[in-house]
Amino acid sequence: MKTNITPIFLFFPILVTLFSCHSFKLPLPSSSIDNSGEKSVKQFVLKNKMPVLIMEEPDSRVVTLDVWVNTGSVNESPGINGVSHFLEHMLFKGTKTRGVGEIDAEIEALGGIWNAGTSLEFTHYYLTLAAPFVEKGVDTLSDVIANAALDPVEMEKERQVILEEYHRQQDDPSHFLFTEAMRLSFEKSPYKRPVLGVPKTIDSISRENLFQYYESRYAPENMVLVIAGAVKAVDILPRLEENFGALERPFDPNGFTTDTVTLRRFGVRREFKKPVQESYILFTFPAPDLSHPDEVYAADLLSYILGEGRSSRLCHNVKEDKKLVSMIASEYPTHRKDGVFSIFATFDYSRKDDLIQAISEELEQIRDKKVKTPELEKAKRMITNQLLFSQETSNGRTSEMGFYYTLTGDTRFAESYIDNIRKVAPGKIRDIALKYIDPDQANIFIVRPLNND
Repeated sequence: MKTNITPIFLFFPILVTLFSCHSFKLPLPSSSIDNSGEKSVKQFVLKNKMPVLIMEEPDSRVVTLDVWVNTGSVNESPGINGVSHFLEHMLFKGTKTRGVGEIDAEIEALGGIWNAGTSLEFTHYYLTLAAPFVEKGVDTLSDVIANAALDPVEMEKERQVILEEYHRQQDDPSHFLFTEAMRLSFEKSPYKRPVLGVPKTIDSISRENLFQYYESRYAPENMVLVIAGAVKAVDILPRLEENFGALERPFDPNGFTTDTVTLRRFGVRREFKKPVQESYILFTFPAPDLSHPDEVYAADLLSYILGEGRSSRLCHNVKEDKKLVSMIASEYPTHRKDGVFSIFATFDYSRKDDLIQAISEELEQIRDKKVKTPELEKAKRMITNQLLFSQETSNGRTSEMGFYYTLTGDTRFAESYIDNIRKVAPGKIRDIALKYIDPDQANIFIVRPLNND
């Protein structure tokens, strides 16, 4: 259940296009967040119905405040695709009482760090600072969430920044490849829409669009505030009520786009010529989503077995033994619906047919034979270790819990994740591969050098 920005993600660069635009790290769920120890999640609801999750960590010296908004590019109407990301930019551009640059100056004066990210299914804003300044952080972050100025002059400046960001992604072969793969893997699904939008929609977004989207989506019931670090709930709750609790915006879930029909494409093959030295290939397959959580655990393990680390099947057999690629990995990010399983590699285009055959053979192998217990146990240990690594920062802990709470509506999925991973039997891996990963139905997308015929 990769959530798109762990150290794993650094090895698999194409999927960062699930997010824009600020630096942003998101770990996997953690077994140490439970309801029995020091790091237990305390849940509250403010008077305006905004959920609050607090993880008290008495040994910490910092606090992270992290607001998650349950909206992203899949919730946009097609004509304003990219509005979630555009709005994220604008929340950095001042409020009704703080001018452009003043928020940054305040946070820097406190030695804090704040940032944001937009994705297919969420937008979030986080602030980390030393514990003595937490009340100042609450005041600043709540002002950003509740009182964005959405200044028209700043909006036009940011429109140009976003268009430049779009063109940079188009020039990056891995970003380009993944964006095209998502677009072409679906005939109809909101998951095909790019987070940034496209130039036509970016140009068409008006201040009225931004304001209406802000007022309808940034409503207390459609957000969650997650706090981790050196804080006590009993001390911070009055300040949360005073600041975040003062936001009054009605939430209408019917205002979300109804474009949720999923029609997939299978067997699509496309090649794109780019000024690159090496070629890039991406396979996509359907995959479980959070409506089938029991399948998510097995698919996570399948991803590790196939393409996570040097000892994985794809790396060992396709890269090390057959020397068909310079890099290869599999990836399975967790989606609320319309899951996608991917295999990505960089290679010499002259060996394209051999590479496609080799990857297909590896997929057939895992569909034909039950995974042996030692290989499965190794994958379980790798996932567990990644979770432990993700626990090193308060930002990591709020990102983890905020992500899964936003997608599932409660804390249970994250809290029980490790236990459910440990229960996966070898036969379940084969079942998932048989159900979803059919090499004959794979969508295959390639970026190749201009001089290849």
